[in-house]
Amino acid sequence: MEKIKYIPPWERTLNDSHELQQKRGKKVKKVKIIVPIIIILIILISIIIGAVIINSNNKTYELEKVEKYSYFKLYQNDKYGVIDDKGNTIIEPKYDTVNIPNPAKALFICYYDYNDNEGEYKTKVLNEKNEEILTQFEQVLPLICEESTSNIPFEKSALKYKENGKYGIIDFSGKKITKPIYDDIESLKYREGSLIVKKEEKYGVINIKGKTILKAQYDGIKSDEYYTEENDYQESGFIIQNKTEEGYRYGYADKNGKEVLEIKYNEIERITDIKENQNAYLLISKNGKYGVVQNKNIIIENVYEEIEYNKTNQIFIVQKNSKQGVISKEGKEVLLAQYDYILCTGNRITTKKGESVEIYNAKGEKQNSRYDNIIDTGNEEYIITIDENEQFGVINKSGQILIENKYQYIEYAFENYFIVTQEGKVGVINTNNEIKIEPTYDTIQRVKDKKILQAIISSTNTIEMYNRKIEKQVSIKEAVLYSYNNYIKLISNNEMKYLDNNGNTISNKELLPNNKLFAYNKDGKWGFIDRNDNIVLQPKYDIVTEFNNYGFAGIKENGQWGVIDEQCNIIVQPSYKIDWNDPDFIGPYCKLNFGYGFEYYTNELTK
Repeated sequence: MEKIKYIPPWERTLNDSHELQQKRGKKVKKVKIIVPIIIILIILISIIIGAVIINSNNKTYELEKVEKYSYFKLYQNDKYGVIDDKGNTIIEPKYDTVNIPNPAKALFICYYDYNDNEGEYKTKVLNEKNEEILTQFEQVLPLICEESTSNIPFEKSALKYKENGKYGIIDFSGKKITKPIYDDIESLKYREGSLIVKKEEKYGVINIKGKTILKAQYDGIKSDEYYTEENDYQESGFIIQNKTEEGYRYGYADKNGKEVLEIKYNEIERITDIKENQNAYLLISKNGKYGVVQNKNIIIENVYEEIEYNKTNQIFIVQKNSKQGVISKEGKEVLLAQYDYILCTGNRITTKKGESVEIYNAKGEKQNSRYDNIIDTGNEEYIITIDENEQFGVINKSGQILIENKYQYIEYAFENYFIVTQEGKVGVINTNNEIKIEPTYDTIQRVKDKKILQAIISSTNTIEMYNRKIEKQVSIKEAVLYSYNNYIKLISNNEMKYLDNNGNTISNKELLPNNKLFAYNKDGKWGFIDRNDNIVLQPKYDIVTEFNNYGFAGIKENGQWGVIDEQCNIIVQPSYKIDWNDPDFIGPYCKLNFGYGFEYYTNELTK
């Protein structure tokens, strides 16, 4: 008798069951296998997870971050080449221009032989050995990112290639991400990582992984330009358009390409001041009338001549039959459209109807204010007030007077400090009415994104810096202030000071923990010391820069700049005529930065 192996029910297939029954000599019947419920749940969960992963792979991508630049554009004799981070020439400057899509990767797109008739350059792609690469394609071009917040104005992980007269995208190794099936490909303005593709005179959107977000079925597509500090433009959706017999009509798709509003509106604009990633508030126009929708939900009907959003009060000022009213962000009518005009200043809504002027808050509650105007500070605890004599003061949210209305002007600084103007001079006072800085300065302003105050005395061109506790830290004449993520640098012709993000002075050794040498001043002259205060280069220069991440520093003598390396070898004797006090060098080349990612290095600085 043949021995039959026992197989648990959850490991059997339907065929297994038939075969086992036949071997046992039983009549074969159609059987229903009962799988334990836990196995069904596991299978279902696996399917769901798989679907999520597939969907994620289809729609999401991660923008490449460049931590360290290795290659830079070189400019000499009206031509361009490439240098590396040691100042070595990688590509000789003999091209009309060179693009470096990713400064961490050795891939350089060089342009030459401009054709006037076609309006195009010839191009070649070179590597760090000056070898031509990606020659299997008719042409390879960078994808230029317009209005990107990145310092690199290109897609950093994808390139556009041409094959048989059509375009696709490849990675930097030449691997095809898409087939060459498009008539054209360009980066989508305001949304790095998303690409506009053209196919048979229609437009769609793919991402840099080649996944379709919007099919090529529209006459036009643009980003809604929604931006947040956390996610940049990556939460933005798409305004889509098609041409009809009546002209262009517009619709809306969310960030994943799901069509939210059908293409039937004369205009669509996202209200980008409302920062809700999951809710797109859209100003829509149809037949000359405006309304507002939140995704698909109608907030304000299309019956108004004009609609304007007020960010401070989170309200809409609407106009109907030449009369104005107020509607809340949720769509509730706050003030009827019956006023000649409505003006928002801070938290104050001033209305005029005939000769009658009335004041309301954002809830539509009438205000019996003793002030002519109030100004929102951005801190809900404090409100700046202006009385009938145009004098400024401060109250708290309960209406208690903190600073009397006796100043020509008041501006909120931070915490409980206010910048005040009295008799044309500027000082600082706190909400306890303590004068922290006497009003003797011509200007006081907060350094952007930092709790630090910069005070200026115009007559002597002096900058004085106050820390978070309003304590004076620095006084320096004829200086330029440079603000970075984690510090501030002040440089004059013969001084250099550093402040941390709280405004306290900090040494260059604390600020630059990875440096071996540090700028050193003695008797008005500058040199370099090591971390143990040993003098490595005697102080003989008018001023120097700190060593940068690439191991080079600037030295200034008799009004001209030179360059040294970390061994204090002179790369360039002081001979460059440079008008600023913080030049940045790589080898013998100085960085020229024109903003928007347009920068290059050159040694043509002697004129």
